[in-house]
Amino acid sequence: MLCHKINPGLELRLLQPADAPALFALVDANRASLREWLPWVDDTVKVADSAKFIAGALRERAATRAFASGIWASGRLVGVIRHNRIDWAARIAFPGWWLEPGSQGQGIMSACCRALFEHAFTQLQVHRIVVGVAIGNLRGEALVRRLGFTPLSTLRHAEWLNGRGVDHIIYSLLPAPAGP
Repeated sequence: MLCHKINPGLELRLLQPADAPALFALVDANRASLREWLPWVDDTVKVADSAKFIAGALRERAATRAFASGIWASGRLVGVIRHNRIDWAARIAFPGWWLEPGSQGQGIMSACCRALFEHAFTQLQVHRIVVGVAIGNLRGEALVRRLGFTPLSTLRHAEWLNGRGVDHIIYSLLPAPAGP
């Protein structure tokens, strides 16, 4: 998925090295709110950190077809959606995403997730999408439930976030059954 236009004002574009300054500026401007649920924010302190993330994502894409796309609304970078990894042996994708607070509540992330998941099921031929949502991340939980995910289990101390272990609810999404 190099570029995918979701609607006239919303598109996903594969992050490129030239996007590093815009990505860093977006993270830096929203640092306080993003760090509540994203453990990498405090390690992103200069443009070079965003450049390193993009370079790593491009290497990962070349090696495994997992990719990171910028979310562009009205021509402005507002977030990122990606496959953190794809387990090809099990055909499972593990996506992640974030959106600046000023763009939340407009259906942007729902539309982007639907596009990413459709691509995963149809083009990448994965058979399951799995996400972990930190307990207490009410917006994240509402989104995955709205998108049709089913809760499977709770993974205790799934990640270290702001000096504490955080539990995740693990959710799964299967492709829609084929029609008659």
